Amino acid sequence: MSKNKVYEQKKKASGLKKVTVWIPDEAEAELKMVANFCCENRGFIPFMVRSLLTGKMKKGV
Repeated sequence: MSKNKVYEQKKKASGLKKVTVWIPDEAEAELKMVANFCCENRGFIPFMVRSLLTGKMKKGV
């Protein structure tokens, strides 16, 4: 079995799911940080988003 297959099975066993999504280039770093945070802190979910133009917060979910 390949290293990648072992890695993916380990992640699945810990209750994570692999998904592919299309995101804007300028939001890549922030979305990766949010995803990593949610994986490490299972009691949290993303809820609010901030506008890059106005800085205002909106409900994202």
